Amino acid sequence: MANPTFEKALERLQALKSAKFLLPGLALLLVLSSFFSGSFGFVEVEPGEVAVVYNTTGIGIFGEESEVVRDQGTLTYIPFFQRVEILAVEPQVMVMEASGQSGNPNSVSKLTVRAKDGSNFYFERMEIHYQAMPDSADIVIAKNGRGDGYKQRALAVHSREILRNEFGRYSFLEVAKPSTYGKATALAQTHLNERLNPLGIMVTQIITPKPRFQNKVEHAIEERQTAEQEVQVQKEKRNRLAAQSQRMVQDVEQSKNAEYQGLVARLEGERRAAENKAITVRRDADKYAIEQAAQCTAYRDQKVRLAQANEVAYRKEAEGLAARIAAVGSRGADVLNLEIAENVFPQLERISASPFVQPSTPIDLRYTDRRQGQ
Repeated sequence: MANPTFEKALERLQALKSAKFLLPGLALLLVLSSFFSGSFGFVEVEPGEVAVVYNTTGIGIFGEESEVVRDQGTLTYIPFFQRVEILAVEPQVMVMEASGQSGNPNSVSKLTVRAKDGSNFYFERMEIHYQAMPDSADIVIAKNGRGDGYKQRALAVHSREILRNEFGRYSFLEVAKPSTYGKATALAQTHLNERLNPLGIMVTQIITPKPRFQNKVEHAIEERQTAEQEVQVQKEKRNRLAAQSQRMVQDVEQSKNAEYQGLVARLEGERRAAENKAITVRRDADKYAIEQAAQCTAYRDQKVRLAQANEVAYRKEAEGLAARIAAVGSRGADVLNLEIAENVFPQLERISASPFVQPSTPIDLRYTDRRQGQ
């Protein structure tokens, strides 16, 4: 694969046709430099790597001061006039653990943090997933040197500082909570990227284990966690009892509701039966009222007709009596004597009388009572 930088250099050489006397010397110089350097101007860029080509002469015909080449394969360059640095950009993992491997740039000592309450805690194994940013490979090399220098000079130093700052904001009781150190981890990753991105490094993930404390602190935390778990158990038990109580209330409500519905249905049936009975009684009462009204009307009509007949008869009797009275009146005083003779004189025969004498002696009431009794 042709090197774009080399092609640009050839184009510049062609542009200098007026300086033809330089071409033989340059060609000879290229051949000699390739022979003595042993590289002959070729380097292989593997997958997961980028190359940075540097112009070591400062002359424009040999390209830019530095240029990042992301194409994989064989890269050509001009020895002595150009220099090529290879940088790995595949995802990598830096491990902070107690048994750090010497000579391994991705293995450093464990992270120890001082909490805000003065206690110390550490992480047995913390993983920082990162990678060099391919487009910023020249910045990574310029800021930290060749090869893996950026891992110790930039990544390890800044990671340890920022992680200590973020976790050190909390007390040992606070940092023991997963939610707390999870929050601290997320903030640490954000601040690390703010610090490392300008250096050409990007942190993609931080895997934080449970923090470890001194034995007495661990014991206190375990007791606290046990108490919290017991509280959680009691809370769940209370929730179960509340749910059971709710279910029992629902069962009672359903039972009473069914009973209520049965009573409502029974009462509704009784109400309808009462209404039907009332309709029957009302119909019988109406029938009885109609019959009684008819009978009363007939009785009244009968009495009215009888009264009318009696009226006529009594009127005629009155007229006859009036005629008799008129006839008697026309006869004069003899009529009265005749009546006395016919009605009074026969009664005089039944009357006995003796002359009345005023007694000269006191009256014996006993004889008076006797005579009156007789």
